[in-house]
Amino acid sequence: MAYSQSSIMIRVHEIALKGKNRPMFLRKLESNLKLALKDFPECSIKKTHIGVGIADVNEDSLDEVLEKIKTVFGVVKFYKYFKVEPSIENIENLIASEVPKEPFKTFRITAKRGDKNFPLKSPDMDRHFGNFVQTLTGADVSLYNPELNIFVEVLRDQALLYFKQEQGPGGLPVGVSGKVLNLLSGGIDSPVAAQRMMKRGCRVLFMHFHSFPLVDGSSREKAQELVSRLNTYQFHSTLFLVPFADVQKEIILSVPPQYRIIIYRRFMTRIAEKIALSNGAQALVTGESLGQVGSQTLENINTIRETVSIPILSPLIGMDKQEIINEAKNIGTYETSIIPDEDCCSLFVPKHPATQSTPPEINLIESNLDVEKLINLAIENIEVQTIKSN
Repeated sequence: MAYSQSSIMIRVHEIALKGKNRPMFLRKLESNLKLALKDFPECSIKKTHIGVGIADVNEDSLDEVLEKIKTVFGVVKFYKYFKVEPSIENIENLIASEVPKEPFKTFRITAKRGDKNFPLKSPDMDRHFGNFVQTLTGADVSLYNPELNIFVEVLRDQALLYFKQEQGPGGLPVGVSGKVLNLLSGGIDSPVAAQRMMKRGCRVLFMHFHSFPLVDGSSREKAQELVSRLNTYQFHSTLFLVPFADVQKEIILSVPPQYRIIIYRRFMTRIAEKIALSNGAQALVTGESLGQVGSQTLENINTIRETVSIPILSPLIGMDKQEIINEAKNIGTYETSIIPDEDCCSLFVPKHPATQSTPPEINLIESNLDVEKLINLAIENIEVQTIKSN
């Protein structure tokens, strides 16, 4: 008897706890898996009552398919499986056909009865099929450190056999938690913040401020590369490239050096809020980590955020730099982020900026600027790019 292992089961955890909203979350997960596997049109992807199933996987492309699944948020674990109609005899025949193909000297059975009408309870399945494998192969049972873990899962209409569970990224499917706008600096932190929001189900728009032609265009190129890399998790993205040089010129003429970085960031959040609201985003996202640099003290964060009415989310706020670096390496943005570039926020600022500003003093300094005119000047010249996954 030959069985084709051309099917993959996607299992969820957090999604399963969503009650009446669970079907919506599963539909979004199904949709995102279709986007991730668009280069494999032979795959049939459908939600099931226990997750999402992928059938008709070509054996030649199986490894590529598995790697793609590892990037889809909402997937907690997944596995290749064999299936038969749920009977003791069918499961034994399946085990006899497939288990001897696996190299092992020790094993365990991990059985789960999802159909209460099946004649063996889960512990009884462990013992029954364990004895069967022992007689079949002569291998020893090892409950805690087996060379082969044989999973047997009985559902209402089928029984599954599989040997290895792969870990997915977890989280929620991108798109179920609304839309946010990430202020992408080109450094290490903001791409990690964006990816964390994707993991919580947000679709992320990106905004990058640059000072070309006061500086070269390298930061724009980095932003494009970072967004392209983050597309691994949300498949296509919108990038707003904001020319900030003219705004900075006015700030430089009117603002004492120690306050420039704070006022730069206040203008950035104002501009970002307008673009966010006009594009359906409900919050801004930054890569701030409390106390990491002078502009990220609690006082300065409060002064900067005072300028907008929508939430500003900072998922890295309690992380230290090494933790952020480690995460950037894990998601594949670190090597791009450390490429040298000329960042607009480092333009014409002192080595020791003010660390304890207050809204009243900064509002007084800004009274010398035509705030709305400068905001509109930047917005009028924004370049919008759609970046699709490869």
